[in-house]
Amino acid sequence: MNNIDKKRFIKNFENKGYILIKNFYNKLTARKIKTNLKNFLEKNKLNLKGVNLINKKSKINSAHNLQKWQLLKKLQKDNKIKTIAKILLKGKVKNFGAEVFAKPAKIGLSSPTHQDNFYWNVSNNKGITFWIALNKSNKKNGSIFYYEKSHKLGLVQHVPSFAPGSSQKINNVNRFKKFKKVYPNLKVGDVLIHHCLIAHGSEKNKSKKDRMGLTLRFIGADSKIDQRKKKKYEKSLYKQKKILN
Repeated sequence: MNNIDKKRFIKNFENKGYILIKNFYNKLTARKIKTNLKNFLEKNKLNLKGVNLINKKSKINSAHNLQKWQLLKKLQKDNKIKTIAKILLKGKVKNFGAEVFAKPAKIGLSSPTHQDNFYWNVSNNKGITFWIALNKSNKKNGSIFYYEKSHKLGLVQHVPSFAPGSSQKINNVNRFKKFKKVYPNLKVGDVLIHHCLIAHGSEKNKSKKDRMGLTLRFIGADSKIDQRKKKKYEKSLYKQKKILN
């Protein structure tokens, strides 16, 4: 990427709050990642923390904190990913987690509108997510949606959602009516990258096809976690778990 392309890339991301890169991985590579991921989750789903099953059918809707798994460690060290993360965060970066959103056909759950940094509590808001499409993703099968440019509002109030795998939601979504709501259509191997403050979520998967996505998260090397906000969030999470159980 030359300097002109780099400036255009950064400007586009900072303006919209997200950017789509087509064919980031070829289909063969993406399918290999998906196969390895599905095998790993199926084998370990009862032993992993942060796995959310649907209606006791043992179907995985989402799984969190997967960054210690060897395959995901390897992906997070991928030069292509790291280079883009450094460009967008304007400096050195560090890994900040990995998750999978499996969204099985017909029963995949929705994710309420939220901002990632309400969960992360990164004090300088320097955080991004790579969302890797391992299936085709569109509005019919519960694709991710964004309120374009909404990251410019800053962090807004969230409340408990009581939704499996998505513990918080934005309190007043009506404030985003002035922003364009977009549902990017993704092919296998496409990658979305979004800002940790952009308002986003996803609908239920009512289609006959799965919609699996893998996320890799990065924050600036100089970023700090706001411990006060983190404790407040963890307290809210603990209360939700007690009510749900």
